[in-house]
Amino acid sequence: MNHILKSILIFTISGHLCLTINIIDKKENNCQNPLCNINIILDTSSNVLSNNLFLKTISFIKENISNQIPNYSQLSFTTFDKNIEFSTYGTFNDQTHFVNYLNTVKQSEGFNLFDTLSGIYNLTIPITGKQSTFIFISQYDNLEFKKSIEVSSELRKKGSLNFIIMGTNIRTFQLLQLNPSSIYLFTYDQNDISQLSHFFDNSLTCSCNN
Repeated sequence: MNHILKSILIFTISGHLCLTINIIDKKENNCQNPLCNINIILDTSSNVLSNNLFLKTISFIKENISNQIPNYSQLSFTTFDKNIEFSTYGTFNDQTHFVNYLNTVKQSEGFNLFDTLSGIYNLTIPITGKQSTFIFISQYDNLEFKKSIEVSSELRKKGSLNFIIMGTNIRTFQLLQLNPSSIYLFTYDQNDISQLSHFFDNSLTCSCNN
């Protein structure tokens, strides 16, 4: 595999391990008016992730990530288990609209990663520019991962492809075949929440609109 780990940062916070792996160096964005097309993908499978950790993830997105979206017209949000629910660009009017939608998201059985990534790849973006894709993922499925190698590499070419691991049923090395820009292991510690918010900001890949 042509993967070079540029940096591995390990934080020990309150007795918990918080792991961030950056596969590539992040370039500084000096735009005065950046265009940030953002895809957030949430694995809602109940196959391995407990409902407690799932609800904590939803709370994190509502209370933190929702404050970090520069422009809601440039946000797509997708959930997947055996079914896929796409909320394309322009779906959400503002933060309140997004948070209200998150309150309706539930877990179900199944894991359909390949079709999810393929759908995201084919989305029509509102403004031509780079895309930042963030995938909250809870499990490893050998067949789904193998099928997803090509489309995940194509998604990364559009900007950045970032994984956030939920729970303990997937290892960081298993994600490397999907050619990610970065990987974050979410431990659900209170201080870890702050680190993950920084990870989201630092992983955004935007275009200039100067």
